[in-house]
Amino acid sequence: MNIQGSHAQQRRHARVEIGLPVTLIVPGLELVVPANSLDLGGGGMRVSTRADLPAGQHVVLRFSLPGNDERQLLVRGRVVLSFYDATAQLYAHGVAFTQYSAQDGTEIARYVASSSEPPRKP
Repeated sequence: MNIQGSHAQQRRHARVEIGLPVTLIVPGLELVVPANSLDLGGGGMRVSTRADLPAGQHVVLRFSLPGNDERQLLVRGRVVLSFYDATAQLYAHGVAFTQYSAQDGTEIARYVASSSEPPRKP
């Protein structure tokens, strides 16, 4: 599934904080970067790494959602924001999703929706 639209459209997706290991791959450079997710939404993910990646860099993200560790999602994206977080001493990268399978998109949307719902009263 290709994802089209402006950055403003992508920000309309709900985001949830999530800390999980992510493998960030830079196609063409054969660069594999360990990363950690900071948040996730239907339109993208924010990750932290020790590597500085420029805005516009195309990447592939590989990760598993909590509760389904045996299935890895593979999502193509583009770095839209990159800055150094002096407090954490890491680079933070906002990655806009550009392509993923229908199944991966459904799983991301389901996870974000279930994680952003207010707790139910007994």
